[in-house]
Amino acid sequence: MSIEELINLDITDKNVLIIGCPASGKTWLSKKMAKPTHTLIHTDNYMSYGYAQGMYCALDAANFSDKPTLVEGIFGYRMIRKGCEYGSYYPDIVIEMEISNSRMMQTYMKERDEKKIKYLKQFNETHKKILNDYFGMCPTDKKPEWIKYSNQY
Repeated sequence: MSIEELINLDITDKNVLIIGCPASGKTWLSKKMAKPTHTLIHTDNYMSYGYAQGMYCALDAANFSDKPTLVEGIFGYRMIRKGCEYGSYYPDIVIEMEISNSRMMQTYMKERDEKKIKYLKQFNETHKKILNDYFGMCPTDKKPEWIKYSNQY
């Protein structure tokens, strides 16, 4: 799938979740895919509530939206697992953004806080575990369309 196809994906009446490691392009893609028919939720905006409570606030925002949602950000992994655990959040489409480790490091060195680089490997390993937990508990009839996109920006 090209980036243009991904941006123009038909998400009519669909709840979409964009996940990926830091600097993988989640926010950029969500802005490109945003539609007035959807509530756009940037989970990073809930970080001020703390790591635990922020996820629950973002999950509530998705669950209580009066429109389909387009959710992106760092809490996405935990939201999909916790939503499945509670039986409350099942996105229709998950877009998993992927980038190389070297690209992630390069972005952090150039545009972000390079002091956080030492935490990225553990952070990404935790996300893999969360996804494995999710895949093990998600009912077959609730599994989303899963799109992996290798971002080569």
